[in-house]
Order: sequence, then structure tokens, then C-alpha cells
Amino acid sequence: MFAQLVAFLILAAVAAVEESGPYLVSLLRESVPVRRKGKVVSYKTSYSGTISIGSPPQLVSAVFDTGSGHVVVPASSCTSESCLTHRRYNASASTSSAVINADGSEVNDDEECDQVTIGFGTGEITGELVKERVCLPSSGAVPGSTSGARSLLDRGRHRSGGSALLCADLHVVQAVEMSVQPFQAFKFDGILGLGLSGLALSEEFSFLKWASASGLLGTPRFAFFLAEGEGGEASEIALGGYNAARALEPLTWAHVVRPELGYWQVEVKAVRINGVELDICRAGVCRGVVDTGASHLGVPSPWNEALEKALTVDADTELMDCRLAQAPVLEIEVQGRNLTLRAEDFMRQMPLLSDVQISTPGGIRSDGGSFGTAGDVGGGTARAEEQAFARRPRQRRCRPKLMPVSLPAPLGPLLFILGEPVLHRYYTVFDWAAEKVGFATAATHRNIARQQQQQQQQQQQQQQQQQQQPPALPAPPAPPAPPTSRPPSSGGREGVGALAAAEAADDEYILLTQQHAEAVHP
Repeated sequence: MFAQLVAFLILAAVAAVEESGPYLVSLLRESVPVRRKGKVVSYKTSYSGTISIGSPPQLVSAVFDTGSGHVVVPASSCTSESCLTHRRYNASASTSSAVINADGSEVNDDEECDQVTIGFGTGEITGELVKERVCLPSSGAVPGSTSGARSLLDRGRHRSGGSALLCADLHVVQAVEMSVQPFQAFKFDGILGLGLSGLALSEEFSFLKWASASGLLGTPRFAFFLAEGEGGEASEIALGGYNAARALEPLTWAHVVRPELGYWQVEVKAVRINGVELDICRAGVCRGVVDTGASHLGVPSPWNEALEKALTVDADTELMDCRLAQAPVLEIEVQGRNLTLRAEDFMRQMPLLSDVQISTPGGIRSDGGSFGTAGDVGGGTARAEEQAFARRPRQRRCRPKLMPVSLPAPLGPLLFILGEPVLHRYYTVFDWAAEKVGFATAATHRNIARQQQQQQQQQQQQQQQQQQQPPALPAPPAPPAPPTSRPPSSGGREGVGALAAAEAADDEYILLTQQHAEAVHP
């Protein structure tokens, strides 16, 4: 009887947590201009939210990054140029901090502590380790949500000054050195890694492991809604479930492959341009890392050259937004669905003169344990630049947001980075218990408008077909059966070979994908 009562209470508690819906955090979209010869040629972007660290709380902004495995904040002792432009965490001012080594042991005042070096796609940090309280303030409920999303105020969780907080005692990396790229250019201060535990130094550094053990997030899922900010459209992350109001259709799921590596990578079965399959994934097993810290679509080198040329189109004299260009359709087939991207999803916003070089052939590489470089998001241009474009109409081109990826096994060599071009199009749900990723067309203003336009076109086509149909006639007698039947013909798809050269830049896009984390004991 007692055991049954305990089981009932546990089930009731779980049901109460699940009923309350996911925990929502608003994300700020930040665009940083990329300049060439004093002119803006594009923009690179990031999505960050506010977190607090320490007691009393110290506020910092952090990128919620599925390609990283640690919580990283600049330390007050950091004098790097990148640190000095951001809010810095002061461990000595916090009553809840404890300096630790990589194994979790506390460091005495007269001892030197371990240091860790973490490499990212566009830079590197060196940090010391501290056990500290990290809290996420809630952005509240989303009106009209069908998933019951609400503020933590409705759950009775930790409150501070009238706002709801989700708090965790984590092992945190406080950076004492930060590279200029990409940290100095952006306003965000640090990183909250949402990679699987294989990316972290140990499970105590993993936010997801804490979330699983605490039970505060009833469902072992989080989800990203990333909008381009046009018309005031906001972005968000949902923790402990997903916000069904952000999806236009049911989710389809793709299982994570090689989860022990720590990345949210799924199998890429095929890549097509206008329905024609490229040879790239016929040569071996392709995978794609779903990465909220990447602003471009990463393509295995040298195949990025083929896609770059195939997706690049001329811009006419009137076109000033390449997202409106008539361009081929790109399909990336994963388990359960085709990720279908059009010009409005993958094009840089700004048309470029054909002789303008916005990058150098760097890309993402493996060099002593680190990748390489990272990405942009479309941009704008001044009136003077628009007039200059108009004077040279035949030399203006619309180019896709691609970056080359060159990595050895076990991640490479056929590795895609599914960054913002995919995440703007699809609402993406991450299940860390079942180790799978869900995709559904995101309910962004642009996708809703596209869906309505497609429905109108379908209705018009149906009406035209009905009007063109002749009146029904009596059915003729059936012809005699042929003596033999011919087997149906089978069609094949023509592969697309290598096309031409493309370029990708170190400072032209952002990639926070973590590559390595090494601790050094003094």
C-alpha cells in the first residue's frame, strides 16, 4: 500500500510539471556589420539571452549554443581586449562561488588552480573553473500557445524580486583570456552550452545533465525559434518541452548519430538542387550538426564550391534584396523529411558586385584540434551603394550563405553544419533523453505568408482544372487485354559533378561550435 502511494505521488508530481509547459527565455538577435574597404558588405548575427551568475546575482548575456558543452563567462581578472568590452563575472564578490580544479576538488587560497583551453570555430578561450549558481530569468507565457507554456511564477519555483528563475549549481568556466574573434565584435558576454555531455570536461559542467538530475524541467527537451527580427518578430528558447504555437505542422524526428561525440548531429541522406541529387552523399556517410551558434550553412569541402556556383544567381537592376531572387531550391534530406531551403532562407540579403571579395578561402578546418573560422547573416547597404550597384547591373550577383567544412574523422570528412539558414526555416526541438532532433516548419511571419501563398495557388490551380474539364461522357467499352505486358520503366537521377570555386571568410560569419576542451593541472 505504501509503495503504491509513493508511486502515485511521483506520477502526480511528474504530471504537474509536464502540465505547466516549457520554460521560455527571450533571445535577442544581434547583427554586426562586416565591412570591406569602408563599406558594409554583409552582417553576421548571434542570438543571446540574459542569465545571472553568483549570489548576489551578476547579470550577463549568453549565446545558447547547441555546439558547445560549457557555461563560459568573462572573468573580472581577464584583461584581454575582448573581455574589457563585456560585462565580467567577479567570483570574489559572490558568496556562492568556489574555485575548483577540473576534477571538482576545491582549491585552497595558497594553491594554483587548473586552467582549461576551449577552442571554438572562430576563436579560443583560456579559463579557470568555479562552482557557482547560474539562473535563467523567465520571459513568461506566449499568448495563444497550445502547449501550455507559462512563466515559472506559475510553478512556484525560485523567485527573486518578483521574477521567476530557473537556477542550477554548475561548474562554470570563467575566461581569463579570450580571442578577439568572434567575441570582441559582439555584445553577448558568454556562452551557455547545450551540447550533449560528451562535449563537456565532465558531467558536472553539462547544463543538460543538471537538468536531467534536477527534475525541474519535466520534459527532457528544449527548442529554438529563431526569427530574423523583421516587424518586431522575437526569438526564444523553450526549456523543458517545446512551444507548439511556434510550429506550423507536427514534428518529424531524426535520431542523433555518434552521440558520444557530444554534437547534435543527424544523418544526411542526400542533397539535391532543384530535385537533382548531388554525388556528395553517395560517396559515404554524410552527417549534419544542428548548431544554433552558426550563422551559415556549412558544406563539406570541396563540395561547397559546387553548391556556391549552383545557388548563385545574377541580380537584376531593381533587385536590392537577394532573398527575393529566383534561385534554385536546395534540399537536405534527413531522417523523416527533406529540409527544403529557398532563396529567402539561404541567400545573403545584399547583392554583391562580381569582383567584390568578401572572404578568404579559410573555412572550418582541423588544425591541431581546432576547427577554423565562422559566419554572417544577410545585410543592407547605403543609398550610395545602391546607386553604384545600379550603374553596373550585369556585375551584381546574389550569393548563398555557405562556408566550407574540412574535418577528418570521426566528425568529417562529409560533415554539414546546419546553422541559421535551416533554423530560420524550421522550428527545432532537441530531446536529450531519446537523443533525437525534431523539425517542423517554424511559424515565422515569412513562413506563414509563404504557406498562405501556396494555399492560394493550389486553390487557383484546382479551380482552373475544374473549369477546363469537359462534360462527362459514357465510358467506352474496355479494350481486349494485350497478349503480353511490358515491365514498367525505371528512371534514375542524374548526379551533379563538381562545378566551380567559392570562398568563405574568417570574419564574415560566426561559428561557436566547440572543438576541444583540455584541462591543465599546474
